[in-house]
Amino acid sequence: MLREIQVRDFALIENLHLVWDSGLNILTGETGAGKSIIIDALGLVLGGRFSAEMIRTGAEACYIEAIFEPDEHNHQLMGVLSQLGIAYDPAESLIMAREVGRAGKSRCRINGQTVNVSTLAEVGALLVDIHGQHDHQSLISPDKQVDILDHFGGEALLTLRATVSRQYHQLAALKTEYHTLRTDEQEKARKLELLSFQLSEIEEANLRPDEEDELQKEVGVLAGAEKLFEACAQSYFLIYEGDDHAVPATAQLEEAISRLDQMTAVDQRLQPVVEMLRESAAQAEEAAREIKTYQDHIDFNPQRLEEVQTRLNEIHKLKRKYGSTIPEILVFAEKVRTEINSYAANDERRAEIEAEIQQISTELATAAGALSAKRRQTATMLEDAIGKELADLHMQKTRFIISFEQRKAEDGLLWNGSKLAVGPQGFDAIEFLVSPNPGEEPKPLSKIASGGELSRIMLALKAILGQVDEIATMIFDEIDAGVGGRAAQAVGEKMLLISQFRQVICITHLPQIASMAHCHFYIEKTVRDERTIVSISKLNFKERVEELARMLGGAEVTDLTRKHAQEMLALAESVRLRKVGRGV
Repeated sequence: MLREIQVRDFALIENLHLVWDSGLNILTGETGAGKSIIIDALGLVLGGRFSAEMIRTGAEACYIEAIFEPDEHNHQLMGVLSQLGIAYDPAESLIMAREVGRAGKSRCRINGQTVNVSTLAEVGALLVDIHGQHDHQSLISPDKQVDILDHFGGEALLTLRATVSRQYHQLAALKTEYHTLRTDEQEKARKLELLSFQLSEIEEANLRPDEEDELQKEVGVLAGAEKLFEACAQSYFLIYEGDDHAVPATAQLEEAISRLDQMTAVDQRLQPVVEMLRESAAQAEEAAREIKTYQDHIDFNPQRLEEVQTRLNEIHKLKRKYGSTIPEILVFAEKVRTEINSYAANDERRAEIEAEIQQISTELATAAGALSAKRRQTATMLEDAIGKELADLHMQKTRFIISFEQRKAEDGLLWNGSKLAVGPQGFDAIEFLVSPNPGEEPKPLSKIASGGELSRIMLALKAILGQVDEIATMIFDEIDAGVGGRAAQAVGEKMLLISQFRQVICITHLPQIASMAHCHFYIEKTVRDERTIVSISKLNFKERVEELARMLGGAEVTDLTRKHAQEMLALAESVRLRKVGRGV
């Protein structure tokens, strides 16, 4: 439960420290005194939204700290703290703190450990259940109504619901995957045809990585065969053969060698030159033989030239389609081969998905059917419980009914001979119906219930759910709107009953409710040093009499209203002793 709250520089609060009672805590004050500021501050430290207007004028930041004494039986809270790695000893307090500057930057801590705002909100939701004066409108939502019913059903029903939700999302994911595979059949067929053609075209070409370079060299040789032959013939003629009009180079070298060799007898310095010429003559003769051999092997083959050029054209065609080089074309072919194989794998996966869909559909139908049966049993118990609570709240003629509807659908799941639409919450569409007066047909809350009736129905639900949930603190911020007279007295007694097993904090303008308090706080707005501030004080018995008298009589407090206030407190005391068995 909430034990203490410290507030600094929040709205009109300069510095405030409150210690709460474990039972029914009531906050009252004049209209406009700022009663909801405390709830707003608590909401902020529980991870609520921030706006710069929340910071007190002249301050740079606001600070709120809340000290809780969690119930060690709140297993969900203990589990979340453990998952978040927050150190906590159940024998000690849990301290939540938040400081927010004007720029909106928050510093959040749980037991001194820095956390983010979402973590603060996650933990806070397990500590405090806050209901504002407009929150009873959530009763109108069918989604909220099914949550209330399932929560009342306890762990067994919630476990079934979690199973249905998990299986539903598994089935939805499988159907999405299957739909993707099925809806692309025509496109896949076209794509597969294209891929197969591309792969076949590349594979039939039987490319080799270095083939293009080799062919380019060969085509150069084949295309220049005639010029090569003529050049070789002329070179051979000039070096070795000659005719009557031209002496070959080898013959001229021999003549030069002969003449110089005779002169070596005159000057031996010519001998090296003679040797050089002899080597040149030998090399020229060898070169002539090589030229002749090359000439004899020149291939005049137009057909081969055409074949090579055709092959190069084929390679160039493939390059335009699949890559700038043969290695790139081969890499592309491998990618195509992999993609073709993936289509075959998709066909196998589709067959697997069909089997999985069949299996999970059967499991989901079974779970959803069991959930629906459990809900109907729970609904009967909740209807009876709500009926008793409403009778206590002076709505004894009101009939409360939980309506079930299961919609048939062609693509639904087969259950008990019918195909039913299914969602993450199962087969059931649930709606709360009421009949305020005998003989009237039950109708949805949104069409028949007044604000006061909705407030009392909400309170009845909270009185019931408060006995089964794990949240220790419940806060009601003026949810008694539209309630008065004997109904107001009944609402106060009901809050007193709830406070027997949960800490209750309530802001109210009704003296009937305020009289039931175990701890009564008075909120007032004053001006000090030309600054408006909100202060809160805990009232003793005499002060409570004065406050109740004010609430009864308005601006004028008389002896009669004081006497009436004393009677209300005495009555409240007897109610506490009778229903709760505890003192103020």
